[in-house]
Order: sequence, then structure tokens, then C-alpha cells
Amino acid sequence: MAQHKTLCTARPALVKQIVCAEEGNVTVIQGRVMPSPRENRVVQTGGGTCACPLCQLHLDIKHTDVLILSQFLRSDGCLLPRRVSGVCRLQQRRVQQLVAMAQKAGLMPNLAPSSSKRDPRRRFGYKKFNKYYDESTIRDVQPFSSAMSAR
Repeated sequence: MAQHKTLCTARPALVKQIVCAEEGNVTVIQGRVMPSPRENRVVQTGGGTCACPLCQLHLDIKHTDVLILSQFLRSDGCLLPRRVSGVCRLQQRRVQQLVAMAQKAGLMPNLAPSSSKRDPRRRFGYKKFNKYYDESTIRDVQPFSSAMSAR
């Protein structure tokens, strides 16, 4: 059975304090919600639930952010489909480009497809060398709402 990874921006679980009170013959047990001590460290979302997580959080992901990009990959190194990852069409294309750039740069050797498991030094010509990308080669993807308003 394959393991499923999800990118989630759901609300954290609430911690409750159990309070027992006895009033005559009646014992009242209550669960009171306690504020989290890490509340100031929680990522604040934009409030809209229909946007994809990357658009909603306004993340500027680069090809060097391997830990973030690995959340969008299966265990064999292939990209998860949009219906599983929950990202929009534009961000799916951007993640696809960034993962390809990271794999070609040699930043994700353990998460590359099986066809690329050959020894890099035995590859032909320029393909045996790692690739280095400038940040300006990554085209910015506009959020869906601003792309629609530009029309």
C-alpha cells in the first residue's frame, strides 16, 4: 500500500483542559479550550478556502527549497497530480518546473525518477555535469485572481 502525503493548511488541533466539578450528587466534567503557546508561530492564511495552499500563503519557492518541493513528489520521484496535492494549475506547472530544475541541478538525487539513476559521470556530453540556475530564469506565476482581473 502506498503512503499518501498531503499538504495541509488546516486549523491545528485544539488542546482542552479537563475540569471536574462536583455539585451535590452531580459530577460535572467539562473540556475547556486552552490557547496554544505556539499560537504566534502558526502560519496565517489569507482567509479564503478556495485558493491553493501556495497561492494562499504567497510562498516564493525556489528550486533550492528541496524540503518543500519533496512534499509534492511520490516516493519514486514523480510529481503528485493536482487532485492529490490541491494546488492550482499555475502552481502545479511552477512546481513541475522547479522539481525538474532541482533534479537536473543534482539537489534531489534520491527523489529522481528511476530512468535517471545512472551514474552521472557516465552520461554523454554536457549531461554528466550538474546544472546551475539563476533565480531570474524562473518565471513568476501570478495568482489566479490577479490574472483574471488583468483581462
